[in-house]
Amino acid sequence: MKKRKIFIPILIILITLSLIVFVANQPSVSACTIYLGKKLKFDMELSPKIPLFHPDKDGYFYPGGPKITKYLRLVNVGDLPFRICMLNATFHGDVYLATGLQIEILELGKGRGEKPNLLYNGTLSNLAQGIKVNGKRAVPPKDSVTLQLTVWMPANAGNEYQGLTLKADIAITVRFPPAHDGTKC
Repeated sequence: MKKRKIFIPILIILITLSLIVFVANQPSVSACTIYLGKKLKFDMELSPKIPLFHPDKDGYFYPGGPKITKYLRLVNVGDLPFRICMLNATFHGDVYLATGLQIEILELGKGRGEKPNLLYNGTLSNLAQGIKVNGKRAVPPKDSVTLQLTVWMPANAGNEYQGLTLKADIAITVRFPPAHDGTKC
C-alpha cells in the first residue's frame, strides 16, 4: 500500500512532464498549415543577367563626371512573398576605388505616384560589411520589384583613383516571409 502511494504521484509527474516536452517540441499550427499539400519554393532571380556597368558602354568614372544609372529587376519565382532586407558587395581588383565611388540604390514604386524607397546612399566600400535595409513592399509570388542603381565619382575625389579598375558583385538578401512589424533582417 505504501509503495502504491509513492508510485502513483511519481507516475503522474512523469506523464505530465512527458506531455509538456512533447507539446513543446511540436511546430505551431500556423507552421503546419504552410506545409500541407505542396513543397515550398524559396527563390528569386535577377534580370538582366549581364554586367550592369561596363566602361566600354557606359564610359569611365571620373571626379565630377556624370552619374550612371542602371535598373535591376528582382523576380519572385518562389511560392512565398519576400521583402528586401540586406545589401552586400564583394570587390575584385583595385578595392581602393570602392572608397571613392558613391552609390544610391532605390526600390522603385509599382504604380504612378508611388515614390521610390531609398535603400542605400553612400560609398560603395560600405557595402562590403553588409547594410541592413527595409524594403518598402512585399513582392508576391510571380511578381517583381525594380531597383535603380546610380553610381558616380564625387567632384571632390582626388587623382589617387586614376587608372584603377574594380569589379563589384552586389548581393541582395530577401526575407521569406516578409516581416510586417518593420523589423529588418
